[in-house]
Amino acid sequence: MHELAITQNIVDIALKSAPERQVQGITIVLGELSGIVEDSVRFCFEVVAADTAAKGAALTFHKVPAHLRCTKCAFEFKLDNGDWACPQCGNLGGEVLQGRECYIESIDVEDE
Repeated sequence: MHELAITQNIVDIALKSAPERQVQGITIVLGELSGIVEDSVRFCFEVVAADTAAKGAALTFHKVPAHLRCTKCAFEFKLDNGDWACPQCGNLGGEVLQGRECYIESIDVEDE
């Protein structure tokens, strides 16, 4: 479960960005192809954030769909139901343009 390590990093970053302030919310951008399960991050967050200034913070996830460019015809398309075939020429696979993201977009903390 790599979500535990990722969640620990999220909490560490949030706490370092606002020392001695209560973290109220964290917004995370998560790509469809990142391999990270939102529910697992939520579960791990409760454990990792316990007894920290991030305890009880709201997690918001912005999902990024997978977007590819065909390596044969350069047509750009969204990954549709796991179908990696180019809808233009039928070539299988492509260069991933977006969908692997995993980063913190924002951290909300209480006012001083």
